[in-house]
Amino acid sequence: MLKQEEQTRKKFNTLKKYYDETWDPKYHTLHVGFFGDEAKTLSKACEDATLNLIKKLNETLKITKSSIILDIGCGTGRTLIYICEKYGCKGIGVDISDEMIKDAKKYLAETNKNLKNKKLNIKFIRESGSKLLNIFKKGEKFTHIISEDAIFLVVNKKSLFKNLYRLLIPGGALAIADFLSERPKKELTEKEENLIYKLVNWTEGLSFDMYKDILKSVGFQNIQAEKRDDDMTKTYLILAKNLEKYVGSKDKTYKELQGRYENIVSAVKTGKMGWGLFFANKPRRKQVLLAGTNKKSIGRFIGNELYKDGWEIWLYGLNAKKIDKKFWHERSCNISFEKNIEKLLDEIPDLDLVMFLADTGIRGIMEELSEQKIKNTIDAKLVGTILLNKALLKYLNRGKPIKLVWCAGAPLRKPKTLIIYSMINSGLAAYIDEINTHYKDIFQAYYIPTTLISPSTLGDDYIEYMRRRGEEIKHIAEHPRTI
Repeated sequence: MLKQEEQTRKKFNTLKKYYDETWDPKYHTLHVGFFGDEAKTLSKACEDATLNLIKKLNETLKITKSSIILDIGCGTGRTLIYICEKYGCKGIGVDISDEMIKDAKKYLAETNKNLKNKKLNIKFIRESGSKLLNIFKKGEKFTHIISEDAIFLVVNKKSLFKNLYRLLIPGGALAIADFLSERPKKELTEKEENLIYKLVNWTEGLSFDMYKDILKSVGFQNIQAEKRDDDMTKTYLILAKNLEKYVGSKDKTYKELQGRYENIVSAVKTGKMGWGLFFANKPRRKQVLLAGTNKKSIGRFIGNELYKDGWEIWLYGLNAKKIDKKFWHERSCNISFEKNIEKLLDEIPDLDLVMFLADTGIRGIMEELSEQKIKNTIDAKLVGTILLNKALLKYLNRGKPIKLVWCAGAPLRKPKTLIIYSMINSGLAAYIDEINTHYKDIFQAYYIPTTLISPSTLGDDYIEYMRRRGEEIKHIAEHPRTI
């Protein structure tokens, strides 16, 4: 195996200059193009292939500033650099070819030189995809793993896929474009075997169905696969034509490459090989966003209960400290401001549930309430709710609804001291009905009429305050365990 991969390394070190001349002289791209309605040239088709991969990757798991991308067979690093520049995330690229990695590092240095803001945090490593266990430490994890037309050259594919699974975070996304070997090698002609396989040291391929099976066998889920043989045919027809002006050269490599491209077209048309796209997730914990980081807050209580049930918790509050433990995160956020909400959501890779947890809200009879106190409460309970929902509309990009749950007082008659609280809850109840009417494909909204919830930092204090005043209010309080 080591001998074969060393041969592959040498092959691609040698072939790179030919690829640069005849494939994509400007960006040194080296993968199959995606020929949609707009793609008229190979350069545009290759760009579209990358954009399609990123689009599908985002649908599988949204790329954010906190994402860490691993690119297997990164080649000249153009795709990884593009993603990290676009989203401000980190990345590592691995490729077996010294010349490819040298090109990637050079382009990264040029890109960073031209950037006015923070430099890209990307590292390129010259190594085989078979050796991921040696490259990365036991605890090192990635949110996304990508590969464009490279895995077919990896010798130990079973080991590779096991390590891809190991390196992904729970819920992490995998996106692969790759060559497919649809028939046994014994069915190939001698010419096809020499030019398609031996010329680039490709020995063992996976069929479309085998690819799906191996992903499933190592534990991936939500596997989506798409066969796009026509794109491969169009790509290699253009490449074969591009080589016509070189084949008269004394260098026989140009003629061999043209023969390879022509035979790939023939092999695809006869069903012997093809090109496929594969997207999948690693099983993950469900994630919930909750308000309340204070020691006795309802959010913290419910967060603890959900954590025990296997959820990943994101808590936010006005004065929270930044905390990141295993499956537990706390952030400072004032949801009365849209930019604060967007900053918070940028950190969360996926969400299943958002819980809005209302304590007693504003308290006191109307004539005793200050203007600012009323505004602050309405901002927190109503304005913040709408702004968070608005931000979630931009954030949601995965094709399945997020559950929204409001735990608030029943919209019924309240003591005089809770007149504003009652108004807010009635407004929330009506708002939730409208959400379910107009956004039912995006959100599943629920209203839980919890009356007063205790214990909470404000709820307990208020109940005690009312008890001292001799007003009967404790009977409408309940423990958050009810939720």
